[in-house]
This record gives sequence, C-alpha cells and structure tokens, in this order.
Amino acid sequence: MKYVVFRSFLKKLDSYREKEQKIIVDAIEKIKNYLETNEAPYGLRIKRLSKKIYEGRINIHLRVVYFREKEVVKFFCLGNHDDIKHCLKTSKQRLK
Repeated sequence: MKYVVFRSFLKKLDSYREKEQKIIVDAIEKIKNYLETNEAPYGLRIKRLSKKIYEGRINIHLRVVYFREKEVVKFFCLGNHDDIKHCLKTSKQRLK
C-alpha cells in the first residue's frame, strides 16, 4: 500500500507540541497497520465518512482524516472536530 501525506497535513502536525505530535504519529502508524492487516488495536476508532473518506479518532479532541482509493491512502486532514469539518468542505476538489 502507498501512503501520501499532504503538505497541509504536515503543516498542521508541526503546529502541535512535541508530546501531541508523538501521539498523532503513533495513531497514524496504528491506522497504517490496520489498513495492512485489517486488525485494529483496542481504542483505534475508525469511522467511514463517505465512500472513500475515513476518520480516525486519536483522542477525544484530535482526529485524522484520510482518503482511500485502492492501494493509495492520502492523509489530508488533522485537527479537532471543527477543523475536520472545515477541511472536508475545502478539500473536495483536491481529492478528485
């Protein structure tokens, strides 16, 4: 499987403190493992938002959203609930 991380995602990641960054990176690794093995560890909450878009809840405040098409996964949104809502509205064209 091929993984792509959008520049805007990395920029948002850099805006968090080091402790939060480690939690986010760990969650992304768990999501990748889930996509490869189809086995989710306890606590990883994946929710399908549309046909190809999924949300992973990192914790009560943070979420990561990715787009999956066949063997390509694109991580494109990171943030709280409102950040994700805004990102989904503005990202429709980039995901086509």
